[in-house]
Amino acid sequence: MAIRLRDVGGIRVALCAAETDAKPGDVYLDDADHYALAAKFASDWEGRSVDWQYPREWAAMATQKLRDGETELNRWLAEQAA
Repeated sequence: MAIRLRDVGGIRVALCAAETDAKPGDVYLDDADHYALAAKFASDWEGRSVDWQYPREWAAMATQKLRDGETELNRWLAEQAA
């Protein structure tokens, strides 16, 4: 999933690119970049339980969501099948 890194009220967050529109200052990470970061995270924390909570960041992320990612994916898949 492509993501946008954005500062929201002084909080740095990662947003689903399909659910948001680009804004000045965003850093766009395509699928390959996001995959590479996820692989690094998995490597760093392999074998450990991860159950962290980020309520401040999650609340900031929620204020930026314009669309539902699953709905956008299904719409795109339907267009590809047509």
